[in-house]
Amino acid sequence: MSGRADEQPASPREPAPAFGSDLGWSPDLRQAYFDGRTALEHEAAALASLARTDPRRHLAELVAVHRRLTIRSARYWWARTYLIMEPLRPPFDEGVTLARRLAELDKDHGSAMPARALTDRSTLRVAGQCYAEALADFQEAADLLR
Repeated sequence: MSGRADEQPASPREPAPAFGSDLGWSPDLRQAYFDGRTALEHEAAALASLARTDPRRHLAELVAVHRRLTIRSARYWWARTYLIMEPLRPPFDEGVTLARRLAELDKDHGSAMPARALTDRSTLRVAGQCYAEALADFQEAADLLR
C-alpha cells in the first residue's frame, strides 16, 4: 500500500516502520504501532460524527484517518490469518465510500481520492484472490485518473 507518507511514527523517538516488512521492528515498536489503532478508531469515530454535521470541514480529515486505520489493520491481520478478507473487507469498502463522498462534495479533491481508495481495495482483493473484483476496482480507478 502506498500509505507510508501518511503514517506517523509509532514512537516520537523512532522512525515510522516500513510498510510490507517487519525488518527492523523491535517487539515494543511493533506493539505500539498496532496499539495505535485504538486511538485512530476513536479519532475516526469523532471525525465521523463531525463530518455528518459539517462534511465540508471534516470529511477530508476523516478519509485520511480512516485510511491510516485501514493500513494498520491490514498489517495487523496480515500476520495473523490467511482469511484476511473477513476482517479487512469492511474497512476497505468504507474507505471507498468515504472517498467517493469527498469527491462528490469537494471538487478540489477530484477523482484522486476515490482512485486511491479503489487501488487500495484492489490490492486487498488481489491478496484475497478475488481477481475479478480486483480488476473491476483497478479499472475504475484508472478510468477516474484519465
